[in-house]
This record gives sequence, C-alpha cells and structure tokens, in this order.
Amino acid sequence: MRVARLFRFPVKGFPAEEIPEADVRTGRGIRGDRVAAFTNGSLDIPDDSWHRYSAFTVLKNDTDLQKWQVALDLAEAADSSQPAVADPSATVTLTSPQNETTTFRTDDRDTRATSADFLSARIPPQGDFPRALSVADQGMFDSQAAGVSIINPATVAAISQTADGQAALAPGETELDPLRFRGNVLVDGLAPFEEFALIGKIVRLGGVRLAITQAIERCPATTVNPTTTAVDVNVPRVLASACGHLHCGVYGRILESGLVSTGDEIEIEGDAPRELVKTARTPRFMTVLGSQQICNDIVEVSLRDDQGWIREFDEPGTNLRVHLDLGEPFWRTYTITDVSDDIVSIAVRTQGKGSRAVAELAAGQSVLASGPHGTMTANRVFGGTTALVTAGIGITPSLGLMRGAELSGTEKIKLFHVDRDHRTACLWDRLQKRAHSRQIPVETHHRDTASQGRPGHADLVDWLAGCDNVMVCGPADFTRAVLDASAEAGVPAVHQEIFASPNTGMSEAIAQCSPAEVTLENSGTSFLWEPQQGTLLEALEARGLRADNSCRGGSCGTCAVSLAAGSVIYPVEPAARIAADEVLVCSAVPSGPISLGI
Repeated sequence: MRVARLFRFPVKGFPAEEIPEADVRTGRGIRGDRVAAFTNGSLDIPDDSWHRYSAFTVLKNDTDLQKWQVALDLAEAADSSQPAVADPSATVTLTSPQNETTTFRTDDRDTRATSADFLSARIPPQGDFPRALSVADQGMFDSQAAGVSIINPATVAAISQTADGQAALAPGETELDPLRFRGNVLVDGLAPFEEFALIGKIVRLGGVRLAITQAIERCPATTVNPTTTAVDVNVPRVLASACGHLHCGVYGRILESGLVSTGDEIEIEGDAPRELVKTARTPRFMTVLGSQQICNDIVEVSLRDDQGWIREFDEPGTNLRVHLDLGEPFWRTYTITDVSDDIVSIAVRTQGKGSRAVAELAAGQSVLASGPHGTMTANRVFGGTTALVTAGIGITPSLGLMRGAELSGTEKIKLFHVDRDHRTACLWDRLQKRAHSRQIPVETHHRDTASQGRPGHADLVDWLAGCDNVMVCGPADFTRAVLDASAEAGVPAVHQEIFASPNTGMSEAIAQCSPAEVTLENSGTSFLWEPQQGTLLEALEARGLRADNSCRGGSCGTCAVSLAAGSVIYPVEPAARIAADEVLVCSAVPSGPISLGI
C-alpha cells in the first residue's frame, strides 16, 4: 500500500492542485489545503473564523465552480515538527471560466475583500448577507478539526464497473475519475473497499501519522466531472443502488506532523484510540462467528461487529446490509434477529448467489457490513391493536420487531403468517414464543397454502378488522392484497417492509407499488402519484415544486418533510434518522393516500 497521488484544494469548493509532496500539520491538515472559503450570503458570519460548510459556496450547490482555475503560492513554512499554526501567508489566484483573474493573500483583509467583490459579481448568492473570503487557523474544512481524506481508486473502478455505474457513464467514458471524490491522498495496493478496514487504525504515510476515524459519505459534488466540468453522473444514486451505501474513502485525523510524498509506503501501526473514531452505521468489516441452519433453506449467521458500533444504534425492527464482492459490488439486506453486545445475528434464505455466499461464509472470515438500518422499528409499528401480517421469508421482520421491544401502549398483538408446507415453521414457532413472553394478549393465525389455499380478500379484511396498526411483509401480490384489505378494514396506519437489493433495486421496487393520492397541505393541492414518477422528490420536482435536498440517497436528512397523514415505504432503507412524523422524500414512495406538510 503506497501513496499514488497527492492533492490540495486551496479554496473550499473550487478545483484541486496536484502536488508531489505535502507538508501535513496537526490541527491544520495539508499546508495550502482549504486556506479560504467564499461565503454564499445565507448567513452573516465573520471572515476570520471557521463555520459549517452550509455558509459557503461549495461544489454541491454550485457545480460551475469546477470551471474555475486555482493557483497557490505559499510563504516559507516554519518547521513542520512544530505545533500547528495558521499558514503564515498564502497567495491565491482564481481564474474565472471567462479567463478573468483575481488574487488575494490570506493574511490581507483588503485583498480578500477585493477578491470577494470579484467573486460576488460572478457567482450567484444564496442569500442577502454580505459575502466574504473567510480564513481560519485550522483551515476551512467541513469539520472543525482538520484532517486528510484518502481515496482508493480501486473502489472507484469497482463502482464504475457495476451495471448502474456503466449505465450512468457519459459516452466515451469507461470509468469514473477518482478526482470526483476530492481526496487529498490517492492510494495504490488496496482491493476495492479495503480502505474501510483502515477505520480505527493508526497508519503512517511517509513522516505523517494518521488515525483513520470514519468513512466519507459522498454528496452531489461527486456528480461533477472534474475533466469536462459537466454534471453527468449521479454518483450518490449509483452508490446507493449498486453498493447499498453512500460511502467512498476514509478520513484521517493527524496525530504527527511531517512530510509525505508520492510513492511513500503506507503502514498500519496499530489501533487508534477509541475516542477518536466516530461511531456510525457506515460500512465496516465484521468477523463471521458461525452459522446454523434453522429450518429448510434458512440459515442464521452470527457476526461480531469489530468496531462495537451495532449496540449503539440497535432497535428492534432494524436490519443489516451485507456488502460482497462477487465480481462486482453486491449487497443484500437481512433482518436482525438478535443482538447480544457486539454480536449480531441475521436470518438468511439461501436463494440466489448473494444470499448463498453469505450463508456459506466461514467462521473467521471478514465481511463488509453496514447498519443497523431501517425506519420500520418497534416504536413506530406497535400501538393499540397491532397486526404483523407476513408470508414466507417475510416473517423475519416480525421476528426482529418482537425482540426486546417494550411495546408500551400496545393492547393486543395479532400474528398472521402464510407459507407453504410449513417451510418457515421454525421462525413461526420462535415468533410465537417471543410474542407470548409479553404481558400482552396475543392472537395467532397460520395458513398453509398447500392445504388451505391463499387467504381471500374477505379473510384478510376479517383478520385486520379493529386493528390500529398493521405491518406487512411478503411477495408483491400478497402485500397488495393486505394493503387493499387494510384500507377496507379502516386501519389507520399500515407499515410496509420492502427489501431492495441489486437485483431488486430502487426502480424495480418502486414498480411494485400502487398509485396513490398525494395531498400537499400548505397549498391545498393534490396529485396522483404513480410508480413511473419515481420517488416523492422526483414527483414533486416534475410538477415544478421545490423541496430542499442534498444527497438524494437518504443519508443527509435535508429533504425531510412533515408526514401529516398516511404512511410511506422506503424501497431502499435510508441511513438518515428522522422523527416519526417525517418522511425523506428523496427515498420514499406512498403506500397509500398521504398528506405532506409542504
């Protein structure tokens, strides 16, 4: 593993400069990296202090920034072994797409003000406050603590070769350019996604020591082609559909200053202090502890979360995503059936090459996983009289919902399960035991379609009469039948679970849904949503309605709006956590008539 290329970004949001050697300082990052940032007018902030990225003109909000050119001249540096201080002086020249230039010095307020006026005349504002070129001792990074970002080009190449990646590439392109990901360090010698194994480790690059603290979530800045400057590939959407997450690259906190050059070896020195590593649901490697067949073609696989993050976010009803390399990135979502300390168990049906590969993982192997994910948690599903209605392997979400939840406010639980020849009898027995262990009345119904046939509409309406909440999971036709019966039975809240995957991606999962009326409370208007319109965000935009958004992949939470009535489903479960009465319109579709607070 070695350093292949080095970059710095003198002005936040503007293009990079490639450099052969980097002077890296604790508390400051690479000298010359993010020495200034141009405010966007949305906030009134001082020009000599750090602020969150939302106050600045950045590439994800103004993709024309990639058309500018940047040149940097650094004053003589102090001894790199000394504690971090601001760069003594940096002279920055910015050249517009029309070949007009402006130059400022970071330590000179007058030249910064002149250049800010120049930029204000050429870059649209996002508010009415005066705009400025801001500087800060630690640099103008997204986080207040400076650091170094590392990108693995092998991962970028693997993403490019997926069906989603190839479909998104512009004519003549064969793969994505790693420079889209705006990293400081590009590395050689790692397999695709192997950089995630560095999280929680201390690494040495030349004379620099870093603690690798987190995976990097990608934003719409990656949609910009660094060569053509065109907005041509929705990278967050490709990541979400092809990889099951929105992450590419890792971030390092600087422990020891020094110089790093292209060609330097990268060595792992040991574990980083736990307090430096960000606890998250992001991709990380887990160790397989073992597996056991629990009935027919269903295997329960146990994994140890080596980072110990699973217990921080665990809720009954969540699921785990397993990310594999089967010639190209591949992922599957599995219900979490049990969590004990750092050990998580998932139920895997051994159908399809992906699930067979998961079921066949040997004890001691490492596998990339993320989560727990999911919004259909016990605290949202249960209340009053609650029915869990499932078919086949769709029983696993019920099993997950019943583990460890307090179920406060729940007066009665109804369990309805349909399968053929009792193929999921082991899971049905376990579910009943969990339900009957509660101090809540339980009603159970099992139907074997081999001997009793499928339940008809009247059967389902009768089952669901008097329910306050219904959760349904099963094949598409079964789910539609339960949704229709719930509507006729007058069930106030229906929760639908869909597990998307590379073979049943966003578009395919949405295609399974039925049309629904969407009411916009603030305007009093409504429209008929249909599957071909895509997500709620896409349907709103097609009607000229603006909804705040950023990642468009369910990760940042920017697009959350109030869900005043009805319920939605998420074809691919989002990572962002929102309130129970909110919906992420970039990732959701209606499961029936809904009302949005917009």
